[in-house]
Amino acid sequence: MPFDAQLTSRSPEAQACHLRCTVCPAASACVIHGAARADVERWNAAVEAAVSLASAGKTLVEAGAPAAAIYTVRAGCLKSFTVDADGTERVRGFYLPGDIVGLDALGGDSFPATIVAVMPSQVCRIPAVAVQRLMAESPFLARRLLDRTSAELAQALTLAGDYTAEQRLVAFLLSMRQRLGAHGGELKLPMTRRDIANYLRLATETVCRVLARLEAQGRIRSDSKTVRLVNARALHATAFPVACAA
Repeated sequence: MPFDAQLTSRSPEAQACHLRCTVCPAASACVIHGAARADVERWNAAVEAAVSLASAGKTLVEAGAPAAAIYTVRAGCLKSFTVDADGTERVRGFYLPGDIVGLDALGGDSFPATIVAVMPSQVCRIPAVAVQRLMAESPFLARRLLDRTSAELAQALTLAGDYTAEQRLVAFLLSMRQRLGAHGGELKLPMTRRDIANYLRLATETVCRVLARLEAQGRIRSDSKTVRLVNARALHATAFPVACAA
């Protein structure tokens, strides 16, 4: 059963989130970063539960589930995906610490995609009714949520563009460097090559081939899930205009 379906006042998975948002490990990337104290307190009071997904593959919500809440990622990594009529998985996005999961469900009655943990993760649950109240009470939080929604839309439109495999993959690596706050350009990617390829609408073999070519050109060094960006200037030039639009 998805963890969201188990969230009742008596369930062990729905531990009251007594941790203050200001001491959250993802606070610097959270939607409330830089907010006034009153807005931080509003957000903190709206957080209903801290949900732990103890292992990779644990389901947070399933496609079609009621859109009763959104989630902020405290730790780990999650992905959203749909499954087509042929049983093929289509990755829609990855969520890292500070990201908001479920913005695409706020305007509807149900979640359009299944959301699972890519690695052991933890999220905070904010009821949809509380989100609506916060947006009415706080112009700052309303603007931040709009900014996050706008960024997701821009990313989706970018993926729909007619870009090369190299442009897509390099733009993805540059985006992950920024989102992970990677120091020295070394990325420890939590997702598999297969998931990356699926998200970028490429074949896994194509992703591996492009990585090998970039490494041969001296622009990256790659080892399993670790990718080191060696020549950032050349990578930015390759990714243009995808990285600008993403």
